Amino acid sequence: MLKRIFITGKLAYPSLKKTLSRLNLNFDYQILKMPITVAALMDSEFIIRNLKKSEIINLDNNSELEIILPGRSQAEIEKVKTAIKNNKLKFTKGPEEIIDLPEFFGKKEAKIDFSQEKRGHKIIAEINEAALLDLNEIIKIADYYHQSGADIIDLGCVNGREFPHLEEVIYSLKTRDYKLSIDTFNQDEIIRASKMGIDYLLSINSHNIEALDYEVSYLPVIIPDPEQGNLNSLFKNIKEVEKRGLNNYIVDPILDPVNFGFSQSLFRYLKLAEDKNNKQDMMMGVGNLIELSDCDSTGLNFLAAALAVELDIKYLLTTEASFKTRGAVKELDLALKIISYADQENSLPNNLSNLLLSLKDRKDRNYSREEVKEIKESITDSNYRILNDGEAINIFNAHENYRGKNIGELFSKLKNAEDASHAFYLGKELQKAYTALNLSKNYRQEDELNWGYLNSNFKEQNNDN
Repeated sequence: MLKRIFITGKLAYPSLKKTLSRLNLNFDYQILKMPITVAALMDSEFIIRNLKKSEIINLDNNSELEIILPGRSQAEIEKVKTAIKNNKLKFTKGPEEIIDLPEFFGKKEAKIDFSQEKRGHKIIAEINEAALLDLNEIIKIADYYHQSGADIIDLGCVNGREFPHLEEVIYSLKTRDYKLSIDTFNQDEIIRASKMGIDYLLSINSHNIEALDYEVSYLPVIIPDPEQGNLNSLFKNIKEVEKRGLNNYIVDPILDPVNFGFSQSLFRYLKLAEDKNNKQDMMMGVGNLIELSDCDSTGLNFLAAALAVELDIKYLLTTEASFKTRGAVKELDLALKIISYADQENSLPNNLSNLLLSLKDRKDRNYSREEVKEIKESITDSNYRILNDGEAINIFNAHENYRGKNIGELFSKLKNAEDASHAFYLGKELQKAYTALNLSKNYRQEDELNWGYLNSNFKEQNNDN
Protein backbone atom coordinates (compact mmCIF):
# COMPACT_ATOMS: atom_id res chain seq x y z
CA MET A 1 0.00 0.00 0.00
CA LEU A 2 1.21 3.52 -0.84
CA LYS A 3 2.88 5.14 2.18
CA ARG A 4 4.73 8.19 0.88
CA ILE A 5 4.41 10.67 -1.98
CA PHE A 6 7.48 12.63 -3.12
CA ILE A 7 6.67 15.91 -4.83
CA THR A 8 9.22 17.29 -7.27
CA GLY A 9 9.65 19.32 -10.45
CA LYS A 10 10.61 18.33 -13.98
CA LEU A 11 14.33 19.08 -13.56
CA ALA A 12 14.87 17.02 -10.42
CA TYR A 13 12.55 14.15 -11.32
CA PRO A 14 15.11 11.82 -13.01
CA SER A 15 17.65 12.30 -10.22
CA LEU A 16 15.04 11.77 -7.48
CA LYS A 17 13.75 8.63 -9.18
CA LYS A 18 17.24 7.19 -9.53
CA THR A 19 18.25 8.05 -5.95
CA LEU A 20 15.11 6.54 -4.40
CA SER A 21 15.52 3.34 -6.41
CA ARG A 22 18.99 2.86 -4.95
CA LEU A 23 17.88 3.21 -1.33
CA ASN A 24 15.93 -0.05 -1.05
CA LEU A 25 13.31 1.71 1.06
CA ASN A 26 11.11 -0.47 3.26
CA PHE A 27 7.92 1.33 2.26
CA ASP A 28 5.94 1.93 -0.93
CA TYR A 29 6.14 5.34 -2.54
CA GLN A 30 5.17 7.34 -5.57
CA ILE A 31 6.75 10.38 -7.20
CA LEU A 32 4.40 13.19 -8.20
CA LYS A 33 6.01 15.35 -10.91
CA MET A 34 4.53 18.82 -10.76
CA PRO A 35 4.15 21.01 -13.90
CA ILE A 36 7.10 23.22 -13.01
CA THR A 37 10.77 22.99 -13.99
CA VAL A 38 12.46 23.99 -10.72
CA ALA A 39 11.01 22.50 -7.52
CA ALA A 40 12.38 25.33 -5.39
CA LEU A 41 9.96 27.74 -7.08
CA MET A 42 6.87 25.94 -5.76
CA ASP A 43 4.92 27.97 -3.26
CA SER A 44 1.98 26.97 -1.06
CA GLU A 45 -0.72 28.03 -3.54
CA PHE A 46 0.95 26.15 -6.40
CA ILE A 47 1.18 22.92 -4.37
CA ILE A 48 -2.37 23.24 -3.04
CA ARG A 49 -3.77 23.86 -6.52
CA ASN A 50 -1.97 20.90 -8.11
CA LEU A 51 -2.64 18.51 -5.22
CA LYS A 52 -6.35 19.23 -5.54
CA LYS A 53 -6.14 18.31 -9.22
CA SER A 54 -4.47 14.99 -8.44
CA GLU A 55 -6.13 11.84 -7.13
CA ILE A 56 -3.82 11.64 -4.12
CA ILE A 57 -6.00 13.53 -1.66
CA ASN A 58 -8.93 11.26 -2.51
CA LEU A 59 -7.06 7.97 -2.04
CA ASP A 60 -8.88 5.51 0.16
CA ASN A 61 -6.09 4.70 2.63
CA ASN A 62 -6.55 2.99 5.97
CA SER A 63 -3.27 4.40 7.21
CA GLU A 64 -1.67 7.80 7.18
CA LEU A 65 -0.07 8.94 3.94
CA GLU A 66 3.01 11.17 4.10
CA ILE A 67 3.55 13.77 1.39
CA ILE A 68 7.17 14.93 1.22
CA LEU A 69 7.62 18.41 -0.22
CA PRO A 70 10.92 19.59 -1.78
CA GLY A 71 13.22 20.95 0.90
CA ARG A 72 13.96 24.11 -1.07
CA SER A 73 10.34 24.91 -1.91
CA GLN A 74 8.73 28.03 -0.43
CA ALA A 75 5.63 26.12 0.67
CA GLU A 76 4.29 26.55 4.21
CA ILE A 77 3.28 23.14 5.54
CA GLU A 78 0.53 24.40 7.84
CA LYS A 79 -1.02 26.43 5.03
CA VAL A 80 -1.03 23.41 2.70
CA LYS A 81 -2.43 21.13 5.40
CA THR A 82 -5.25 23.53 6.23
CA ALA A 83 -6.22 23.96 2.59
CA ILE A 84 -6.21 20.23 1.73
CA LYS A 85 -8.36 19.22 4.75
CA ASN A 86 -7.52 15.54 4.86
CA ASN A 87 -6.51 14.16 8.24
CA LYS A 88 -4.92 11.09 6.68
CA LEU A 89 -2.36 13.22 4.89
CA LYS A 90 0.81 14.18 6.70
CA PHE A 91 3.03 16.86 5.14
CA THR A 92 6.81 16.93 5.59
CA LYS A 93 9.64 18.87 3.99
CA GLY A 94 12.46 16.73 2.66
CA PRO A 95 16.17 17.64 2.62
CA GLU A 96 17.34 20.57 0.52
CA GLU A 97 19.51 18.31 -1.65
CA ILE A 98 18.53 14.95 -3.19
CA ILE A 99 21.94 13.54 -2.27
CA ASP A 100 20.95 13.93 1.42
CA LEU A 101 17.93 11.62 1.12
CA PRO A 102 19.76 8.56 2.55
CA GLU A 103 20.55 10.46 5.75
CA PHE A 104 16.98 11.81 5.81
CA PHE A 105 15.69 8.23 6.03
CA GLY A 106 18.28 7.15 8.61
CA LYS A 107 20.47 5.31 6.15
CA LYS A 108 24.21 5.60 5.67
CA GLU A 109 25.18 9.00 4.33
CA ALA A 110 25.82 8.98 0.59
CA LYS A 111 29.48 9.58 -0.14
CA ILE A 112 31.04 9.66 -3.56
CA ASP A 113 34.78 9.13 -3.86
CA PHE A 114 35.41 11.37 -6.84
CA SER A 115 39.10 10.52 -6.80
CA GLN A 116 38.02 7.06 -8.02
CA GLU A 117 35.24 8.15 -10.40
CA LYS A 118 35.64 7.60 -14.13
CA ARG A 119 35.12 10.21 -16.83
CA GLY A 120 34.86 10.24 -20.60
CA HIS A 121 36.79 13.45 -21.27
CA LYS A 122 40.54 13.30 -21.83
CA ILE A 123 43.10 15.56 -20.18
CA ILE A 124 46.24 16.39 -22.15
CA ALA A 125 48.89 17.75 -19.76
CA GLU A 126 51.71 19.68 -21.39
CA ILE A 127 55.30 19.47 -20.18
CA ASN A 128 56.18 23.08 -20.90
CA GLU A 129 59.43 23.55 -22.87
CA ALA A 130 60.19 19.83 -22.72
CA ALA A 131 62.87 20.30 -25.38
CA LEU A 132 64.97 22.20 -22.80
CA LEU A 133 64.64 19.55 -20.07
CA ASP A 134 66.70 16.41 -19.60
CA LEU A 135 65.13 12.95 -19.73
CA ASN A 136 64.91 12.47 -15.96
CA GLU A 137 63.11 15.81 -15.48
CA ILE A 138 60.64 14.95 -18.23
CA ILE A 139 59.91 11.51 -16.74
CA LYS A 140 59.42 13.06 -13.29
CA ILE A 141 56.88 15.60 -14.60
CA ALA A 142 55.12 12.98 -16.74
CA ASP A 143 54.74 10.68 -13.73
CA TYR A 144 53.38 13.57 -11.66
CA TYR A 145 50.87 14.52 -14.37
CA HIS A 146 49.77 10.89 -14.74
CA GLN A 147 49.23 10.57 -10.98
CA SER A 148 47.25 13.83 -11.08
CA GLY A 149 44.84 12.40 -13.63
CA ALA A 150 46.34 13.22 -17.05
CA ASP A 151 45.37 10.79 -19.82
CA ILE A 152 47.89 12.09 -22.36
CA ILE A 153 51.34 13.60 -21.80
CA ASP A 154 52.17 16.43 -24.18
CA LEU A 155 55.77 17.30 -25.08
CA GLY A 156 56.03 21.05 -25.50
CA CYS A 157 58.65 21.99 -28.06
CA VAL A 158 60.40 25.38 -28.27
CA ASN A 159 60.38 27.37 -31.47
CA GLY A 160 63.95 27.78 -32.77
CA ARG A 161 65.50 25.34 -30.27
CA GLU A 162 66.62 21.80 -30.98
CA PHE A 163 65.07 18.73 -29.35
CA PRO A 164 68.00 16.31 -29.80
CA HIS A 165 66.71 13.71 -27.35
CA LEU A 166 63.15 13.63 -28.71
CA GLU A 167 63.35 9.97 -29.75
CA GLU A 168 64.82 8.94 -26.41
CA VAL A 169 62.07 10.81 -24.54
CA ILE A 170 59.27 9.25 -26.58
CA TYR A 171 60.75 5.77 -26.23
CA SER A 172 61.18 6.12 -22.45
CA LEU A 173 57.65 7.43 -21.89
CA LYS A 174 56.14 4.81 -24.21
CA THR A 175 57.78 2.07 -22.12
CA ARG A 176 55.77 3.50 -19.21
CA ASP A 177 52.57 3.02 -21.28
CA TYR A 178 51.87 6.73 -21.57
CA LYS A 179 49.79 8.13 -24.41
CA LEU A 180 51.82 10.99 -25.91
CA SER A 181 51.30 14.12 -27.95
CA ILE A 182 53.81 16.61 -29.31
CA ASP A 183 53.18 20.35 -29.43
CA THR A 184 55.13 21.70 -32.40
CA PHE A 185 54.81 23.27 -35.84
CA ASN A 186 58.28 22.08 -36.85
CA GLN A 187 57.93 19.59 -39.67
CA ASP A 188 61.16 17.78 -38.82
CA GLU A 189 60.03 17.24 -35.19
CA ILE A 190 56.63 16.06 -36.41
CA ILE A 191 58.19 13.45 -38.72
CA ARG A 192 60.62 12.25 -36.04
CA ALA A 193 57.85 11.97 -33.46
CA SER A 194 55.60 10.15 -35.93
CA LYS A 195 58.28 7.53 -36.57
CA MET A 196 58.50 6.92 -32.81
CA GLY A 197 54.75 6.30 -32.55
CA ILE A 198 53.47 9.57 -31.10
CA ASP A 199 49.70 9.39 -30.53
CA TYR A 200 48.61 13.01 -31.09
CA LEU A 201 49.96 16.12 -32.83
CA LEU A 202 49.29 19.65 -31.63
CA SER A 203 48.65 21.26 -34.09
CA ILE A 204 47.99 21.61 -37.84
CA ASN A 205 47.03 24.76 -39.75
CA SER A 206 47.84 26.12 -43.21
CA HIS A 207 51.44 26.88 -42.20
CA ASN A 208 52.47 23.27 -41.58
CA ILE A 209 49.81 21.21 -43.33
CA GLU A 210 52.48 19.70 -45.61
CA ALA A 211 53.51 17.54 -42.67
CA LEU A 212 50.43 15.43 -43.40
CA ASP A 213 51.93 14.48 -46.78
CA TYR A 214 54.20 12.10 -44.91
CA GLU A 215 53.06 8.93 -43.18
CA VAL A 216 50.62 9.88 -40.42
CA SER A 217 50.48 7.55 -37.41
CA TYR A 218 49.02 10.10 -35.03
CA LEU A 219 45.72 11.93 -34.50
CA PRO A 220 46.27 15.58 -35.47
CA VAL A 221 44.56 18.61 -33.93
CA ILE A 222 43.35 21.07 -36.57
CA ILE A 223 43.28 24.76 -35.61
CA PRO A 224 42.56 28.06 -37.41
CA ASP A 225 45.43 30.20 -38.65
CA PRO A 226 46.62 32.58 -35.90
CA GLU A 227 46.24 35.73 -38.00
CA GLN A 228 42.57 34.88 -38.64
CA GLY A 229 41.47 32.84 -35.63
CA ASN A 230 37.93 32.26 -36.81
CA LEU A 231 35.72 29.38 -37.84
CA ASN A 232 36.11 30.15 -41.57
CA SER A 233 39.84 29.65 -41.23
CA LEU A 234 39.29 26.46 -39.22
CA PHE A 235 36.86 25.04 -41.80
CA LYS A 236 39.28 25.94 -44.61
CA ASN A 237 42.09 24.04 -42.89
CA ILE A 238 39.80 21.06 -42.23
CA LYS A 239 38.93 20.99 -45.93
CA GLU A 240 42.62 20.91 -46.85
CA VAL A 241 43.25 18.12 -44.35
CA GLU A 242 40.45 16.01 -45.79
CA LYS A 243 41.77 16.61 -49.33
CA ARG A 244 44.84 14.71 -48.21
CA GLY A 245 42.67 11.73 -47.36
CA LEU A 246 42.70 12.24 -43.58
CA ASN A 247 39.22 11.86 -42.08
CA ASN A 248 40.10 11.24 -38.44
CA TYR A 249 41.26 14.29 -36.51
CA ILE A 250 40.47 16.63 -33.60
CA VAL A 251 39.27 20.22 -34.05
CA ASP A 252 40.22 23.12 -31.79
CA PRO A 253 38.68 26.60 -32.39
CA ILE A 254 41.21 27.96 -29.80
CA LEU A 255 40.19 29.44 -26.45
CA ASP A 256 41.58 32.97 -26.34
CA PRO A 257 42.68 34.79 -23.14
CA VAL A 258 40.37 37.18 -21.26
CA ASN A 259 40.31 40.64 -22.91
CA PHE A 260 41.84 39.18 -26.08
CA GLY A 261 38.85 37.50 -27.70
CA PHE A 262 37.73 35.23 -24.85
CA SER A 263 33.98 35.80 -25.34
CA GLN A 264 34.20 35.43 -29.11
CA SER A 265 36.16 32.19 -28.75
CA LEU A 266 33.40 30.77 -26.54
CA PHE A 267 30.99 31.57 -29.35
CA ARG A 268 33.18 29.55 -31.74
CA TYR A 269 33.02 26.49 -29.49
CA LEU A 270 29.26 26.85 -29.17
CA LYS A 271 28.78 27.14 -32.94
CA LEU A 272 31.01 24.14 -33.58
CA ALA A 273 29.17 22.07 -30.95
CA GLU A 274 25.88 22.90 -32.67
CA ASP A 275 27.23 22.15 -36.16
CA LYS A 276 25.65 18.84 -37.18
CA ASN A 277 28.17 18.49 -40.01
CA ASN A 278 31.04 18.26 -37.55
CA LYS A 279 31.57 14.60 -36.65
CA GLN A 280 35.03 15.05 -35.09
CA ASP A 281 35.95 15.41 -31.43
CA MET A 282 36.80 18.88 -30.13
CA MET A 283 39.70 20.07 -28.00
CA MET A 284 40.04 23.15 -25.79
CA GLY A 285 43.26 24.59 -24.40
CA VAL A 286 42.65 25.64 -20.80
CA GLY A 287 46.13 27.14 -20.36
CA ASN A 288 45.14 30.47 -21.94
CA LEU A 289 42.55 30.84 -19.20
CA ILE A 290 44.31 29.64 -16.05
CA GLU A 291 47.85 30.79 -16.86
CA LEU A 292 46.89 34.26 -18.10
CA SER A 293 44.35 35.28 -15.43
CA ASP A 294 45.06 36.82 -12.03
CA CYS A 295 42.94 34.47 -9.96
CA ASP A 296 43.09 31.01 -8.43
CA SER A 297 42.98 28.19 -10.94
CA THR A 298 40.42 26.02 -9.13
CA GLY A 299 37.31 27.93 -10.18
CA LEU A 300 38.61 28.53 -13.70
CA ASN A 301 39.21 24.81 -14.15
CA PHE A 302 35.67 24.14 -12.93
CA LEU A 303 34.25 26.50 -15.55
CA ALA A 304 36.42 24.93 -18.26
CA ALA A 305 35.19 21.49 -17.23
CA ALA A 306 31.60 22.76 -17.31
CA LEU A 307 32.08 23.95 -20.90
CA ALA A 308 33.61 20.59 -21.81
CA VAL A 309 30.69 18.62 -20.37
CA GLU A 310 27.93 20.86 -21.76
CA LEU A 311 29.48 21.22 -25.24
CA ASP A 312 30.90 17.68 -25.36
CA ILE A 313 34.52 18.83 -25.76
CA LYS A 314 36.36 15.54 -25.41
CA TYR A 315 39.95 16.78 -25.05
CA LEU A 316 41.21 19.45 -22.65
CA LEU A 317 44.79 20.69 -22.88
CA THR A 318 46.29 22.14 -19.73
CA THR A 319 49.64 22.75 -18.10
CA GLU A 320 51.23 23.82 -14.82
CA ALA A 321 53.78 26.23 -16.25
CA SER A 322 53.54 28.80 -13.44
CA PHE A 323 53.69 28.60 -9.65
CA LYS A 324 50.06 29.77 -9.28
CA THR A 325 48.72 26.91 -11.42
CA ARG A 326 50.32 24.03 -9.53
CA GLY A 327 47.69 21.35 -9.06
CA ALA A 328 45.76 22.44 -12.15
CA VAL A 329 45.74 18.94 -13.68
CA LYS A 330 44.21 17.43 -10.54
CA GLU A 331 41.72 20.31 -10.30
CA LEU A 332 40.61 19.72 -13.88
CA ASP A 333 40.40 15.97 -13.29
CA LEU A 334 38.16 16.39 -10.24
CA ALA A 335 36.04 19.11 -11.86
CA LEU A 336 35.34 16.88 -14.86
CA LYS A 337 34.38 13.98 -12.59
CA ILE A 338 32.09 16.08 -10.40
CA ILE A 339 30.34 17.83 -13.30
CA SER A 340 30.05 14.61 -15.36
CA TYR A 341 28.50 12.83 -12.38
CA ALA A 342 26.02 15.67 -11.86
CA ASP A 343 25.20 15.65 -15.57
CA GLN A 344 24.47 11.90 -15.49
CA GLU A 345 22.27 12.42 -12.43
CA ASN A 346 20.53 15.40 -14.07
CA SER A 347 21.44 17.53 -11.07
CA LEU A 348 23.41 20.65 -10.28
CA PRO A 349 27.12 20.19 -9.47
CA ASN A 350 26.42 21.49 -5.98
CA ASN A 351 26.63 19.85 -2.55
CA LEU A 352 28.33 16.82 -4.08
CA SER A 353 31.93 17.28 -3.01
CA ASN A 354 34.24 19.51 -0.99
CA LEU A 355 37.37 18.55 -2.91
CA LEU A 356 37.49 21.78 -4.92
CA LEU A 357 36.46 24.01 -2.02
CA SER A 358 40.07 24.75 -1.13
CA LEU A 359 39.91 28.30 0.20
CA LYS A 360 36.41 28.61 1.65
CA ASP A 361 34.27 26.05 3.45
CA ARG A 362 30.73 25.34 2.27
CA LYS A 363 28.90 26.14 5.53
CA ASP A 364 29.70 28.15 8.62
CA ARG A 365 30.27 25.66 11.45
CA ASN A 366 31.97 28.13 13.78
CA TYR A 367 30.46 28.85 17.18
CA SER A 368 28.03 31.72 17.70
CA ARG A 369 28.74 34.41 20.32
CA GLU A 370 26.10 32.84 22.56
CA GLU A 371 27.70 29.37 22.26
CA VAL A 372 31.13 30.80 23.03
CA LYS A 373 29.71 32.46 26.14
CA GLU A 374 28.04 29.23 27.24
CA ILE A 375 31.23 27.22 26.78
CA LYS A 376 33.26 29.86 28.63
CA GLU A 377 30.92 29.68 31.61
CA SER A 378 31.37 25.91 31.83
CA ILE A 379 35.19 26.03 32.00
CA THR A 380 36.75 25.47 35.43
CA ASP A 381 40.45 24.94 34.59
CA SER A 382 43.37 27.06 33.34
CA ASN A 383 43.74 25.40 29.90
CA TYR A 384 43.14 27.80 27.02
CA ARG A 385 40.29 27.19 24.60
CA ILE A 386 40.39 28.86 21.19
CA LEU A 387 37.13 29.36 19.29
CA ASN A 388 36.12 31.36 16.22
CA ASP A 389 32.74 33.02 16.22
CA GLY A 390 32.85 34.04 12.55
CA GLU A 391 33.82 37.62 13.37
CA ALA A 392 36.71 37.28 15.82
CA ILE A 393 38.92 34.82 17.70
CA ASN A 394 38.10 33.95 21.30
CA ILE A 395 40.74 32.57 23.66
CA PHE A 396 39.84 31.90 27.27
CA ASN A 397 40.13 29.72 30.35
CA ALA A 398 38.43 29.85 33.73
CA HIS A 399 40.24 33.07 34.67
CA GLU A 400 40.91 34.89 31.39
CA ASN A 401 38.75 35.84 28.42
CA TYR A 402 40.01 37.67 25.32
CA ARG A 403 38.47 38.35 21.93
CA GLY A 404 39.91 40.01 18.85
CA LYS A 405 41.38 39.66 15.36
CA ASN A 406 45.02 40.56 16.03
CA ILE A 407 46.64 37.33 17.24
CA GLY A 408 49.79 39.17 18.32
CA GLU A 409 47.78 41.30 20.73
CA LEU A 410 45.78 38.29 21.93
CA PHE A 411 48.92 36.28 22.63
CA SER A 412 50.58 39.17 24.51
CA LYS A 413 47.66 39.23 26.97
CA LEU A 414 47.93 35.57 27.96
CA LYS A 415 49.17 35.02 31.52
CA ASN A 416 49.83 31.31 31.24
CA ALA A 417 51.96 31.06 28.07
CA GLU A 418 55.53 31.26 29.37
CA ASP A 419 56.46 27.62 28.80
CA ALA A 420 58.14 27.34 25.37
CA SER A 421 56.26 24.26 24.16
CA HIS A 422 52.93 25.66 25.38
CA ALA A 423 53.65 29.01 23.75
CA PHE A 424 54.50 27.26 20.47
CA TYR A 425 51.24 25.30 20.61
CA LEU A 426 49.14 28.41 21.31
CA GLY A 427 50.90 30.38 18.58
CA LYS A 428 50.25 27.60 16.07
CA GLU A 429 46.57 27.36 16.99
CA LEU A 430 46.06 31.13 16.98
CA GLN A 431 47.63 31.38 13.53
CA LYS A 432 45.37 28.58 12.30
CA ALA A 433 42.31 30.33 13.77
CA TYR A 434 43.42 33.60 12.14
CA THR A 435 43.78 31.91 8.74
CA ALA A 436 40.34 30.33 9.07
CA LEU A 437 38.77 33.64 10.12
CA ASN A 438 40.17 35.47 7.09
CA LEU A 439 39.37 32.76 4.55
CA SER A 440 35.82 31.98 5.79
CA LYS A 441 36.82 28.51 6.94
CA ASN A 442 35.77 26.50 9.96
CA TYR A 443 38.18 26.23 12.86
CA ARG A 444 38.30 23.58 15.56
CA GLN A 445 41.12 23.60 18.06
CA GLU A 446 43.68 20.85 17.31
CA ASP A 447 41.94 19.85 14.06
CA GLU A 448 43.53 20.57 10.70
CA LEU A 449 41.80 23.06 8.41
CA ASN A 450 40.06 21.54 5.41
CA TRP A 451 41.90 22.39 2.18
CA GLY A 452 39.90 20.10 -0.09
CA TYR A 453 42.00 18.08 -2.51
CA LEU A 454 45.11 19.86 -1.20
CA ASN A 455 44.93 17.90 2.04
CA SER A 456 47.62 15.20 2.11
CA ASN A 457 44.89 12.57 1.96
CA PHE A 458 42.31 14.22 -0.26
CA LYS A 459 39.51 11.71 0.18
CA GLU A 460 36.22 13.48 0.68
CA GLN A 461 36.21 15.82 3.66
CA ASN A 462 32.81 16.10 5.34
CA ASN A 463 33.37 18.32 8.35
CA ASP A 464 31.73 21.36 6.76
CA ASN A 465 28.73 19.79 5.07
